[in-house]
Amino acid sequence: MKYKVKSEEEWHKLRAKCITASEAAVLVGLNPYSSPGKLKNSTFTGNSFTLVGQVLEPVVVDVTNRVMKREFKLFEDAGEGKVFYVKGNLGATPDATDGTELLECKTTRPQTFLKYFIAAPNNYLIQLQVQLHCTGKKVGYLAIMSTDLTQQYQEIKWPMVIYKVVRSDIIMAILQEEAERFFKIRDAAPEENLPAFRTKSPYKKKVELLLQLSTTKIHS
Repeated sequence: MKYKVKSEEEWHKLRAKCITASEAAVLVGLNPYSSPGKLKNSTFTGNSFTLVGQVLEPVVVDVTNRVMKREFKLFEDAGEGKVFYVKGNLGATPDATDGTELLECKTTRPQTFLKYFIAAPNNYLIQLQVQLHCTGKKVGYLAIMSTDLTQQYQEIKWPMVIYKVVRSDIIMAILQEEAERFFKIRDAAPEENLPAFRTKSPYKKKVELLLQLSTTKIHS
């Protein structure tokens, strides 16, 4: 289901009702920065890193279009406004689209970019997988750009790596199953902060392998 969001408050209310794309990796133990007990209990609203990422989103879209010779647009610029997609217990707010495929935009510090240049982080890949699932699209791209745009030569060299991601219905079946179980446990004993939700997922290695099989580096 697609919601056209009229306010930030409405967006937060929709997000609270499901596991969002940026949270979903926690369900299978593939987010090193969070845990099941923290899901839907966080008061995080952003920091300097997320703010820089938001400011540079149009730049990432523009550079991706130059590199790939595509016509991706941020949803706001494509006349969609702010949108939120929901399917089952999962929800997503995609960054950009060309009408057929999705683009997820990321920026990061130079030292972290070197790691992502070698391999895309699993939590980012799952985020895009959930976006594809919720929107019904089959293919998306993860574009990660370094915030260091210093140039040493007249011929420009964009510090960017782009990964092509094909939707994996097996991954999504696992995530939907785990999301459903998460809410059942939370609703049964919310005051206990989900002690029954396992922190070591039996699906972790399987999902990691499937992510590798569904992801291809196409630009670096």
